[in-house]
Amino acid sequence: MVERVIEGIALRKNNGANARHIRFDGLKNFRDLGGYETADGRTVCWGRLFRSDSLHKLTDADHRRMRMLGVERVIDFRSEPEKQQRPDRLPDTFRYVEIPIWDASTRVWHEAREDMVKDMRKYDPVKYMNETNVEFVAQFTPEFRKFVHEVLSSNGRPLLFHCAAGKDRTGFGAAILLTMLGVPWDTILQDYVLTDKYLLGAYKWNLMFAQLVKGKQFADGVRGFMRAHPEYLSTAFKTIEREYGSFETYVSDGLGLTHANVEALKSTYLE
Repeated sequence: MVERVIEGIALRKNNGANARHIRFDGLKNFRDLGGYETADGRTVCWGRLFRSDSLHKLTDADHRRMRMLGVERVIDFRSEPEKQQRPDRLPDTFRYVEIPIWDASTRVWHEAREDMVKDMRKYDPVKYMNETNVEFVAQFTPEFRKFVHEVLSSNGRPLLFHCAAGKDRTGFGAAILLTMLGVPWDTILQDYVLTDKYLLGAYKWNLMFAQLVKGKQFADGVRGFMRAHPEYLSTAFKTIEREYGSFETYVSDGLGLTHANVEALKSTYLE
C-alpha cells in the first residue's frame, strides 16, 4: 500500500502537482475531480474520483499508471453495442461495473454512421445532445441511482467512471456528484467543458483531415457531437427541476439517497 502511494505521488509529479488531466497512452480525457472548492469552503479530495473516455486502448504502461493511482473500481456507462465493438482492456484485478446507457446521441451515432458520412445535413448535434441530456433524467435515473450507490459503497477508494468520450454520460455523472458535494454550478460547468480542451484538442488534426476529405459541413457535424456545450448540461438540470421540483428531491426520490448518505459522501470526498 505504501509503495502504491509513493508511485501515485511520482505519477502526479510527472503530470504536474495535483494534475487535473493525467496523461495516458490510450486515453485522451482522463481527469481527476479533486481540487474543486465547495460553497462552504471545503475541497474535493484529489485522487479519489476519476472520469475518462473509453478504456479499449489502454496499454500495459497505462495499467501500471492506473494501479499507481490506486484505482480499484471501474464503472462503464457504455451500451452493449459499444462494448462489443470496443471492449475495455482491463486486468482482472479491477472491479468492473457495467451500467449501460443507450442514449439518443449514442444511438444515432452508432445506428446512422454510414448515412451521416453521406449527408450530415440530416443530423443536428444540438438537437440530439439536448435530447440525450433530457433522457439522463427522464429515462436513465435508475442507472444513475446505481452509479451513485457504487460511489457510496466504494468508501473513498479510488474509482473511475467512463463512457465512450468521457463527455455526456460521464459529464452528467460528474455533475450530480459535484452538486451533491456542494461545488458551485459555475465550477461544475467549467469541469464539464474541459472535455473540449482535451478531447477536441486531441482530435484537432483528425477533424481537419475530415474537413479536407468530407467537407466542412461533415467536419462541423462531427465536431458538434464531440463538443461539451454548457447548454447540454443545463438542459439535464432543467429537466431535474421539471421532473422532480428540485435537485434535493431528485437526490432522495430519484437517486434513492438519504440525508445521511449525502453527508457520508461529503465526509468521504471532502477535506
